[in-house]
Amino acid sequence: PDLTGLSCRWNPIEARHGEIVSIIAIPGASRDLRGFQLLVSDIIALAGRQERDGHPVPADGPAYSLLPAGLDLEARATGPAGRRWLTKLWVVFLMTLTAVTDRCGWTIGGFDPKVYKREVASNSDFRKFDDGLKMTIDVDADVLQRIENRLKQAEQAGICTYGLHRQKSALMTCLVASPLQRDHLHFIDGAAGGYAMAAASLKAKVPV
Repeated sequence: PDLTGLSCRWNPIEARHGEIVSIIAIPGASRDLRGFQLLVSDIIALAGRQERDGHPVPADGPAYSLLPAGLDLEARATGPAGRRWLTKLWVVFLMTLTAVTDRCGWTIGGFDPKVYKREVASNSDFRKFDDGLKMTIDVDADVLQRIENRLKQAEQAGICTYGLHRQKSALMTCLVASPLQRDHLHFIDGAAGGYAMAAASLKAKVPV
């Protein structure tokens, strides 16, 4: 695949309220779509009790890192074999320059790192809908218990089947054609299995 613009330059984002929770919920055996829509609305409302609706990324964006945890992954995904060390050096140079610029309040050729971080936060895909609900949220114990109780209730009624996985931090993978454009995308997942573990839990409940 064309991985142009793929980057993994942010360290894991630690939970601020309690835990990072990855949730997948799909319509259940009853095929009660109205009931499922109400469930989704309830889950979103419960997450809304948390700061920024449970968004794992702070409003002013994550902190820059000179040596991002995803450096090797980015080099393997985008750098030619045998020259990946050059990709790593280039990323480290860019991140060092960006971190210094951010700390000093400078801009470089129209690039403002503080504005970029705020755009990262607003362009992060922490909640999505396709054939069901998928979300990775930062919630405290009370909100998590309410969400889990609502999911269990709906599952027992045949309205949904769900999978849920807890972890201490979130990961962000980015697609950035240009940091000077505002259409960059950032995908949030749990740092310890996230959606993959939630999907495995969900599939274990579905009859073969």
